[in-house]
Amino acid sequence: MVYSEGASYWVFFKPVVDALTRRHDEALCYLTSDPGDPLLEGDDPRIRAFYIGDGSAQTYLFRSIEAGVMVMTMPDLHNLHLQRSLYPVHYVYLHHSIVSTHMIYRRGAFDHFDSVLCVGPHHETEIRQWERLNGLPAKRLLRHGYGPLDTLLDAAAARPGPAPAEPGLRILVAPSWGPNGLLETCGAELVDVLLAAGHRVSVRPHPQTRRRTPAVLDRLHGRFGAHPGFALDEDTTSFDQLFEAHLMVSDWSGVALEFAFGLERPVLFVDVPRKVNNPEYTKLDAVPLEVAIRDQIGAILAPDRLSEAPGMIQSLWRDAETFAARARRMREKWVYNLGSSGISGADTIAELARTRPDEAAE
Repeated sequence: MVYSEGASYWVFFKPVVDALTRRHDEALCYLTSDPGDPLLEGDDPRIRAFYIGDGSAQTYLFRSIEAGVMVMTMPDLHNLHLQRSLYPVHYVYLHHSIVSTHMIYRRGAFDHFDSVLCVGPHHETEIRQWERLNGLPAKRLLRHGYGPLDTLLDAAAARPGPAPAEPGLRILVAPSWGPNGLLETCGAELVDVLLAAGHRVSVRPHPQTRRRTPAVLDRLHGRFGAHPGFALDEDTTSFDQLFEAHLMVSDWSGVALEFAFGLERPVLFVDVPRKVNNPEYTKLDAVPLEVAIRDQIGAILAPDRLSEAPGMIQSLWRDAETFAARARRMREKWVYNLGSSGISGADTIAELARTRPDEAAE
């Protein structure tokens, strides 16, 4: 069984589900909280899709569901409204970001999962340290990888690079969301500076920005919508804006790592306050990956020095080959099963479904 918060999460499930249905010939039940999820109209007989909403009916269903294995990209199982079932179910967490587990996620976000499909060795290290710190039983940590990165690498191999950088670069602004995020704090000022420098700017907000602070995006569109060099792109299911960009500007968003690792292009990080949802992250020895590698795949800019952004962007682009080489090294170090994460994840889930592990019961 698979649970998806919405259609935008299909990109994370697709490589694994494709391998489950085609390589293993497994059938699965797909639950979604999005009435517009295209899988509801799908024609694959091996995928039975159901809309379950996001209210009380969803909460009741989760508490009473009977399944061998449940795969989710939504953290905080059993901590918020979605509880573990009263029946034995083995819960598997599938990461929807390359970033670390202990800073941007809430305290205990993964405590109630039985297995975690880890993107890379950082996830194994962090989760084991967290378990020891809090006296938790050891989960199954499975070396998975990251499906969207595999998809991006495949697509990049078949497409040319961005158009020549004339008269200005194509800049993709793709930040995280939240009160301290780039768009919420200094997005308009940044866009203004970049457009004034002759660059073409596409803003690709996190879907949560539209849900939680739509006025931020409406103000950007109202101020810059008529500018020929500006675009507001809210379709996070498409890779087109990533391919066309010479460089990304971000904050603490995991998409910055996808851009660097997948397209081997530099990132300018605006150093807004860290996105900390678990203040206890400093109790672990592990430095969050998104903190540790920023200066390896790009440069860091203080938010009170946005006027320096055009110069830093030009410097990054001049040295793009150096950053590309670093991105390749970082990718090999921090991501498992490059090019085959879907197969790896499907093999693991199929085995879990066959064996019905004893630890599924809580």
